[in-house]
Amino acid sequence: MNVEEGLASIVGERWIVSGDEKKLYGFDGFTAIKGSPSLVVLPGNEEDVIKVVRFLYDNNVKFVFRGSGTSLSGATVPLDDEVVISMTRLNKVHFQSGLEIEVGPGIVNALVTKNAPPHLFYAPDPSSFSVSSIGGNVSHDSGGIHVVKYGPTVNSVISLKVILPNGDVEQITHEPFLSSTPIFVGAEGTLGGILRARLRLFPRPSSKRDVFAVFNSVKEAGEAVVEIFKAGIIPSALEMMDGNSIWVIERSRYKAGIPEVKALLLIELDGSQEAVEEQVSLINKVLKGAGGELIHPEDGGQKLWNARKGAFPAMGVIAPAYLTLDCNVSRKTLPEVLSGIEKIARERKVFIANVFHAGDGNLHPLIPYNPDSLESLKLALDTSSEIMKLALKLGGVPSGEHGIGIEKLKFMSLYYSEEELEVFKRVKKAFDPKNLVNPCKLLGGCKSNNDVLRWMWEWD
Repeated sequence: MNVEEGLASIVGERWIVSGDEKKLYGFDGFTAIKGSPSLVVLPGNEEDVIKVVRFLYDNNVKFVFRGSGTSLSGATVPLDDEVVISMTRLNKVHFQSGLEIEVGPGIVNALVTKNAPPHLFYAPDPSSFSVSSIGGNVSHDSGGIHVVKYGPTVNSVISLKVILPNGDVEQITHEPFLSSTPIFVGAEGTLGGILRARLRLFPRPSSKRDVFAVFNSVKEAGEAVVEIFKAGIIPSALEMMDGNSIWVIERSRYKAGIPEVKALLLIELDGSQEAVEEQVSLINKVLKGAGGELIHPEDGGQKLWNARKGAFPAMGVIAPAYLTLDCNVSRKTLPEVLSGIEKIARERKVFIANVFHAGDGNLHPLIPYNPDSLESLKLALDTSSEIMKLALKLGGVPSGEHGIGIEKLKFMSLYYSEEELEVFKRVKKAFDPKNLVNPCKLLGGCKSNNDVLRWMWEWD
């Protein structure tokens, strides 16, 4: 019995994807590289997942767990002829009580809040929240705009039911010592797969207000972000869009009537009505003092927030593909980093749009390129490398929520020492001694077999 027959005997022939159709699972939100899975299997329940993984393990077949395929670092791209295990059918709500909800990995982020009581909400909400699945969010620690107040995804994970590479199932929770939960959150599916996630819900605040301000430079906007926190204000969201991102958005279906300015801050404040009113008054003074001009949209700001959420797809107006970085820097270095990115764009003659989570310093420079031109892609990758090195030089980290995947492998050795990387590899080997699950990602170990991988993995 071959692999396809063995998997079909578990899930049924209907849930095996082969032939040309399997190519649809050869790429994700990171469009610079495409792979080719040997097969795609879509188990319909936890029992099938366990049987599939044990079958693959026993037959020494490499495999990749995949959700909605929105990864922006190539973490679910099959590069080594792996079988792709799609978890999208595991999308049930298993349990909800009090401030907890337990869901399958295939459920879309937005549906977690919709399945919670009306007085509660799930805080992590990446820009792809309407399509990205919880398994991928947890595996990348993808937090979104509310990280600044409610913390990254790991703060909202109470426990996980995981399947290890050999098919064993473990229930892991936060423990006071040597907790295993944080190891899986952000592991990008390299240690195993998520079968269930019990998540923390938050009470909806009684009051919420938005404040918007435009600036004549990204440097001034970055300085305003620093001053907001110096004033003791912790917004529930604090986003920034620069002039290039605004220019793109205003030519897309997400246009919101934003004036032609160099930067826009979108700020959300929540809490009790009294506290919110006090914060609004204080933040208005801070923004004006930093050179900002307050704007008051007629619709209350819904179009502006939609524009922020739609900034990534809006890039299709100017290019069919783009790279998205997500290096994280401290808030105090934002003015310097943003000025540095502007300088890099000028020197390399590259269009760069910055739209990002300013409140926690999670940068998202968007660099368009022509996917039909290797020269265009090489320029975009070289530009992203220069931005990344700038961020690391100023004390930043390689990734805030998109993950390392295949995109940022060469930066791991810039950020971590050889001793630290060796510890990570020992952890990987302890969970996956055969190196069967999601090889090549996060810690590397695969050889580049084309120019694009070489550019991403090797230094010139």
